[in-house]
Amino acid sequence: MHFAFKYSLVAVFFLLLFLSCSSDAEQAMNIEIPTDGSCSTENLLDNFIDENGNDLYIYEDGKVYLGSDNACEFQLQYFDPNFESDNYTTDASGTFIKDGSVLIPIKNSFAEDFEKSKFIDVFATDLSDANLFWTGFTLQSPQTKTVPEYVALSKCILEETCDFLDNSITIVEDPENSTNKVVEFNSVAPTADMVVSKCSMQSVLSYSKKSDDLWFEADYYIKSGMPYSLVDFENSYFEGSPGPRVVIRNNKLELENKFGAKLRFESNSATIVPEGEWFKVKVHLKFSDAEDGVLELWQDDVEIISATGISLPTSNSIQNILEVGISATIQNTVLLVDNVKISNTEF
Repeated sequence: MHFAFKYSLVAVFFLLLFLSCSSDAEQAMNIEIPTDGSCSTENLLDNFIDENGNDLYIYEDGKVYLGSDNACEFQLQYFDPNFESDNYTTDASGTFIKDGSVLIPIKNSFAEDFEKSKFIDVFATDLSDANLFWTGFTLQSPQTKTVPEYVALSKCILEETCDFLDNSITIVEDPENSTNKVVEFNSVAPTADMVVSKCSMQSVLSYSKKSDDLWFEADYYIKSGMPYSLVDFENSYFEGSPGPRVVIRNNKLELENKFGAKLRFESNSATIVPEGEWFKVKVHLKFSDAEDGVLELWQDDVEIISATGISLPTSNSIQNILEVGISATIQNTVLLVDNVKISNTEF
């Protein structure tokens, strides 16, 4: 298969990934920093105390300030205030992603069974193809530690001009059913100068705003090691790609917010995450930046978390990335995934 990136959103994904992980030093230049008192509430979008006790203020222009008793200090440009109008348009027929002069319909309903000949066959090159959903993947590892390195590797793998290095993603036979194909994520441990390794695949074709519902389901099989996070629901337009995610902590599934005060939603169930066998993960999120958000999690069709609380970074956030696989690990890990589904209605 030849991959011609004429106006492919795969390339757009890699650009968004690079921008979300890059430094904000250039964006912070020439910004007037108020120093005459505590942070103002005018045009305030959100205010919270982070996990380190910092009092942070996010404004409608996307700037973040650190507040104290006698100062309000600029920290970073969290997002471009025009990110929605620059990247989306909505009319009577639906919401579309702007990809140059081409409009790509969002995909809030999709199912993937990975019954493909090879891994790259699951990725969209013509994004008008309703049968394909995935737009990119991440292989952050000791041999590709930086964003430019793993973006370049992913691009040349999709173009079939290079091969995987230490981390890899392949289509393999189901260990419990030889007639079934699944995707295997294989990640090595990070080195001492890294925080985590990553081996995951993503789509930037979904679109969820405040008050929207998102349902997700997938089958997982841990062959070795232990991933930290299994699925992330992110915003690529905000610094750090914030959003809620499903993680494994103390051998149990949890929901946590990868933003703000880093809220954790723990399970009171005794159910643990099994190794060497399939288990099903199902998630329901009703997005909100207030306490009326909904966060629900099931393991093997048994609900283990039912909580209300903040599930959206800010009121204007758009969660456009679905990331599945080993989105973080600190050890050698092999994870199988199958039967991924998303929807904005319950299934």
